[in-house]
Amino acid sequence: MIKINIATANGFTTEELKKVEAANSTLNNILNSEKFRERVLKFTTDGLFRFHYRRSFFGKWIDKPHTNHQVYEIVTQHSGADDAGVKQIDLHLELLPGGGEEHIGYTDTNTRKIFTYRDWFNSVSLAEYAGHLTHEWCHQLGFDHSPKPDPKREHSVPYGIGSITEAITLNY
Repeated sequence: MIKINIATANGFTTEELKKVEAANSTLNNILNSEKFRERVLKFTTDGLFRFHYRRSFFGKWIDKPHTNHQVYEIVTQHSGADDAGVKQIDLHLELLPGGGEEHIGYTDTNTRKIFTYRDWFNSVSLAEYAGHLTHEWCHQLGFDHSPKPDPKREHSVPYGIGSITEAITLNY
């Protein structure tokens, strides 16, 4: 079992923190659900049960490929659980001014902070924000995607896990 904990939430108003807490509660339910497990294990790219991983021009892997089962285990941190079977994940969140449809946020893997732009945050649903948090969490776990939009980017682990989370949240 994974337990998401909002360790820090800087720059949020009292009203904005309500969405953060709702996302936290939702993530704790979704990431531990059978529905999430099934959707990750059945995720497909080009008709195959896998996420998209990039290769260089010379054919070398840029992103280390994993099976869907390995992705699920990494994202839900089953290998790091305590004796009671619980793994606590501390998220450090910061809300920045500006942003919008094109500028959502990013992760600083050195500080392990997830930055989100206020204009985007205040314009999206709980489902979209929950998807954003899992997308950024995947970056903290070492998963990446193309920095520029391309057809395969939506099938990378961060985008795929974010989309799965968002879709389940919409039906939650």
